Amino acid sequence: MAEKKLSKAKQTILDILWPMESVEGADIFKAVKQTYYDRRIRELRESGWQIQTFGTKYRLISHEKLAGNERKYPSAEQKRQVLERDKGICQICGTADAHIQFDHKVPQERLGKTEVANLQLLCRTCNVEKRGVCKRCTLTTCDGCPYAYPEQFGSRFVVMVDKSLMQKIRADAVQNSITESALVAEFLRKRYGL
Repeated sequence: MAEKKLSKAKQTILDILWPMESVEGADIFKAVKQTYYDRRIRELRESGWQIQTFGTKYRLISHEKLAGNERKYPSAEQKRQVLERDKGICQICGTADAHIQFDHKVPQERLGKTEVANLQLLCRTCNVEKRGVCKRCTLTTCDGCPYAYPEQFGSRFVVMVDKSLMQKIRADAVQNSITESALVAEFLRKRYGL
């Protein structure tokens, strides 16, 4: 079977990474002019290109393209079922976004399947937030993650903390193999005797 031609954005990213040197994400963004350039990188990985991420940098580690694991998208029927079940609203924040997105609760990178039980509706903001959390995640499973299973949790609220406190929260969460949200929730439960 003939290989599909790469989109202009993906070809540009591959050209930038071809020397196999670390490249800042900001430089890739400037070259492709796409906010979701990281999604194009993910799609290149899924098609078999060996691209590593180091913080905000990316590097091609081989010119050999492997077999890959192509992303599967929900069918029209699956989308209809999820829209009906989730009532057209974001499952994390509860807003009705005109540009609602279909999200894999357990990401395909973690072998999440494209089936109705593993799909949810998220607004753009929550989907971007979840993607960022998933990138940093060091947990071995998505079970108990409030982004993967928001229905298991109550309301969400945002707390702004200074950098030094956030570093301590992150370090403590990693040490205890839980998410930052779970760590803060655990602290609040103890504080309020729940």
